[in-house]
This record gives sequence, structure tokens and C-alpha cells, in this order.
Amino acid sequence: MAKKENIEGAEVTEVTEAEEVKKTKKTAKKATKAETEAEAQEEVAASTEEAPVEKQEAPKPVDPVEVSVEQKLVALYTLQQVDSKIDEIRAYRGNLPLEIQDIEDEIAGLETRITNFKDESKKHQKDISDYKIKIKETEALIKKYEEQQNNVRNNREYDSLTKEIEYQQLDNQLSEKRIKEITAKDNDLATKVADAQMRLTELKASLKEKKDELHSLVEGTEKEEEQLLQRSADCEKLVEDRLLVAYKRIRKNARNGLAVVGIFDEACGGCFNRIPPQHQLDICTHKKIIVCEYCGRILVDKGIIAQYNA
Repeated sequence: MAKKENIEGAEVTEVTEAEEVKKTKKTAKKATKAETEAEAQEEVAASTEEAPVEKQEAPKPVDPVEVSVEQKLVALYTLQQVDSKIDEIRAYRGNLPLEIQDIEDEIAGLETRITNFKDESKKHQKDISDYKIKIKETEALIKKYEEQQNNVRNNREYDSLTKEIEYQQLDNQLSEKRIKEITAKDNDLATKVADAQMRLTELKASLKEKKDELHSLVEGTEKEEEQLLQRSADCEKLVEDRLLVAYKRIRKNARNGLAVVGIFDEACGGCFNRIPPQHQLDICTHKKIIVCEYCGRILVDKGIIAQYNA
């Protein structure tokens, strides 16, 4: 009997343990499911947060197209040819613009000088008028003193009036002398004004002739010059700033305005000095810009010139 109870108790214990194991498995499954759902929600949230960041990414900068040395040389040689044609057009006009400027400056100077002469002459006229007024006043005093002499009571009064009359007469003589001096100066000024007016008339006539001549010359080349200036500006845009500054500096210092020259008979086309063979080879390969070691001009070979002519 006791053995049977033990067996039944063992069976009950096994059943209880089996139920507990099932409960543990169910709990573990629920926990695993909850963890999976939480991970899924975190992934969704992360993807939602990261999405705008991906849309806001800036595009990668595009590398600028590099211009080869050969293209730079062609652009420089083209710019040189255009600028040389502009120089020829301006040289065709000669020194007319400078002559016109000189005449205009001289006319302005003459007009200023004439104005100053006239102002000085007005001052002279005023001074002469003042002296004449003073002479009249002095003559009135002399006449007054002479009348008083007729009514004097003693020699002392007479002598005093006589001295006063002599003083006024001397003052009159001095005023007349000043009038003569100022009149002489004014006459000299009038002569200078007349000469300046004559010269001014001649200069204005000469200026009109020069301007008409310049207008006739410009009229035939003005349109061509405007086109060349526009083409020169377009060519400058194709040359980088560093090279353009160097080009203009060389061109300014060169006597004939040539900053880019070709090689002729193995010599520099600007100063005509012989170029070493190694430099000639470097120039022909178009790998770098070579300048003449004597005059500093930029050198190009026949290939660059052929591309320009083409």
C-alpha cells in the first residue's frame, strides 16, 4: 500500500513538472516574440530617421574641365593676332588723337590766360578811376586853399596854406604818374589779349581740321575696330588670369607690342636670338609654356600657328 502511494506521488510530481516546463516554454516564446517586435519597431524608426538625411546629402562637385597647354597657347596666339590688328588700325590714325589732345589743352590754357588778362585789365581800370577821383578831390582842395589865401590875416597862415597847396599838387603829380604806369600796363595787357585771341582762333581752326581728318579715318575703321575689340575680350576669357596678366605685362614692355611670337629659322620671332635645341623640343611638345630667355616673350611653334590659321 505504501509502495502504491509512492508511485502515485511520483506520477503527480512528474505531471506537475511537465506543466511547469510547458509554462516556461510558453513564457520564453512570448518573451522572444516581444523582443522580435521591439527590434522590428526600432529598425522602422531608424529607417524613418535616416531617410531625410540621405535626401539632404549635397551632390558631389564636378571636377572642372582642364585646358591643355596646347589650347592655352592657341588662345594666347589668337589674342596676340587680334591685338596686333587693333594696333595697326590705331597706328593708321597716327598721332592725330595726341595732336588733338595737345591742341585742346593749349586752347584751354589760352582761354584761362585771356580770362586772367581781362580780370587784371578790369582791376587796372578801377585803379585808374580811383586815381582820377583822387585828382579831382585834390584839385578841389587846392582851389579851396587858394581861396583861403586871399583871406589870411598873417604870413604864417599864408605859408601854411602854400605848403598844403604844394603837397596836394605833388600828390596830383604822383596820381597822374600812377595813371600813366597803369595805362601802359593795361595797353600791354590789351596787346597780349589780342595776340592770345588770334592764337586761339588759329588753334580752333586747326582743331576743327584735325577732328575732321580723324573722323574720316575713324569712320572707315570704327566698325572693324569694335569687332576686333569684342573678339579680343572673348579671347581673354579663354586665358587664365595668371597668363593674361603676364601677357599684358610683356606686351606693354615690348616695343612692337608682341608678347607671343613664333619660331622662325630656329630663332625667336621677337628678338631674333637663337633658341637652344632643347627649348625648341619643349616648345614643339606643348607640355609647358616656354618664354624666350633673352626678351621674355612667349614662344609658339608652327603647329600652334597652323591651328590659328585653320
